[in-house]
Amino acid sequence: MDVLQAFKGQKQTWAEINQQLSEANEANQKVISSLQTEVNIKQQAIIELQRNINAISENNAVLKADVAFYENLLSYKDGIKKLRVFEISAHRSDELLFLKVVLAQKLEKAQLVKGQMSLQLKGIQGDQGAQIDLVEQFKLNNNYEFKYFQIKNYTISLPKGFNPTTLLVELKGKNKKVISELFQWSEIFNSSPPEFGSP
Repeated sequence: MDVLQAFKGQKQTWAEINQQLSEANEANQKVISSLQTEVNIKQQAIIELQRNINAISENNAVLKADVAFYENLLSYKDGIKKLRVFEISAHRSDELLFLKVVLAQKLEKAQLVKGQMSLQLKGIQGDQGAQIDLVEQFKLNNNYEFKYFQIKNYTISLPKGFNPTTLLVELKGKNKKVISELFQWSEIFNSSPPEFGSP
């Protein structure tokens, strides 16, 4: 009888211990879950903070590029006497070619200018000379209208095997006067993309 009573007592003790262990395990699981949630929140906060830092860096790069561009434009205020191509550049990314043309005119007593731009790209294809009317070939928006300057960005895809040599830019104003500027492709083409924020 004493043995049976002792066994029952031992069984009850085991049940109590098991209950205590279960409660402790549940409490530990809650702590672990809470810590994991806290870690996830911290990780998310770190990711968001990194995104904000990157965004700020990118914005600063854009602002610096804008400031550099305007400073460069203003530094030519005595040299820009008429409508002209102030800046032109091109770079390739995979099969695409990105072309940027910046038009400008004198800053002092500037008046609104309107017209159309022609882009004639000459080069070599095979063993023969070739010419591509970029506006016609790629249906580019070649109208310009500005008082101080205007940036025109184009994305095109040149025929395979075509190696550009020169780019002729012609600006045809409403007064029918044509301004022509010829650029060597080697001088305007950059094999690597420009840094972020370049205007």
